[in-house]
Formats: sequence, structure tokens, C-alpha cells
Amino acid sequence: MGVIIDVIFEMVSILLMGIVCFIIYIYAKLFLIKIGLIEENQADSSKNNNELD
Repeated sequence: MGVIIDVIFEMVSILLMGIVCFIIYIYAKLFLIKIGLIEENQADSSKNNNELD
């Protein structure tokens, strides 16, 4: 029974670390866009032009 609890605890901790890292990634990307070091992704307008033709 102790092994199952340890495995569940490890899985939850890994999932929590993944969520925290993803949140840090999002906020860091927004910060870099705000200060102008990276450009904001924009939709590719060439796809829209090809569909209209």
C-alpha cells in the first residue's frame, strides 16, 4: 500500500512541476514580447489569400 501512495505522490509532484514550468514559460514569453526582445506571432495571411483565389 505504501508503494502505491509513493507512486501517486511522485506522479502528482511531476504533474505539478510541469504546470509550474508551463506557467513560467507563458509569463516569460509575454514579458519578452512586452519589452520587445521577441516578436508576437501573427497569423499567416498567405493561407487566407490562397483560399480566396
